[in-house]
Amino acid sequence: MKYIFILLAFCSCNAATNRSRTLAVSTQPLDTIKVAPTNVVASPQIFESVFTPAGTQTVKDQTVNVYGITMGNLKISSGYIVACDPGHIDEYGIPFTQRFPTGEFPVQLAVTKLGLDETIAFARIKFNEEPVAKWEFALQEGQVPIPVGGKEIYGYSVDLGVGIFIDKDASIAIDKTNLTNLDDTVYKKMNNNYRNDWRFSMHEFGQHNLAVFSSGFGDGRYATYIGFDAAGKPCRLLTDFAFFPWKEEKL
Repeated sequence: MKYIFILLAFCSCNAATNRSRTLAVSTQPLDTIKVAPTNVVASPQIFESVFTPAGTQTVKDQTVNVYGITMGNLKISSGYIVACDPGHIDEYGIPFTQRFPTGEFPVQLAVTKLGLDETIAFARIKFNEEPVAKWEFALQEGQVPIPVGGKEIYGYSVDLGVGIFIDKDASIAIDKTNLTNLDDTVYKKMNNNYRNDWRFSMHEFGQHNLAVFSSGFGDGRYATYIGFDAAGKPCRLLTDFAFFPWKEEKL
């Protein structure tokens, strides 16, 4: 039943998607990922395998096309990163305890396509080209490690149908009304990058920026994971928008 719901939701779309139907589809070329992933060994493998120039995955005997794009580079100054619904950044914009590399790093989206409908299945920051050796939950202060793939998850709730990656310094510097007002520039720029039922934008402000993107089917609760390389250094930060039932199918 869960698989049927996923496929029906994919085709029928939620209320937020229906509103976006009135937007003009952008004709600007996407910066698609050019090279397919190699040396994918860490489980769940789908966290890496979907970031590909073009490929397919199977959901309950239904073939879904997948491809990856690069949105742009996120500026990371403090090394501490926030992933949340931007409308709730005041309350839930708590940085992860893991310190990440500083600099500018690509934000990439894994997009799934079934017929004419598309959705963002995963969003990630890629810190280097090293393969992921293990995945762990991204933790906030006070949270303790739990197994990846178990019934319990850590994650953030979405009410606006979008999620963000933003550095801690940037989350302090930004005028929060820019994120809570749906008529603000952040969301207008997303509309300029509207595709087939999904949107994205890199929003620049002062010396900072943020990455904002549609959150899968829309509202829900979504987990964020850290991929560590063989040396134990963080090489990925990934939010899973719960399109693929990888816990059941061991993708």
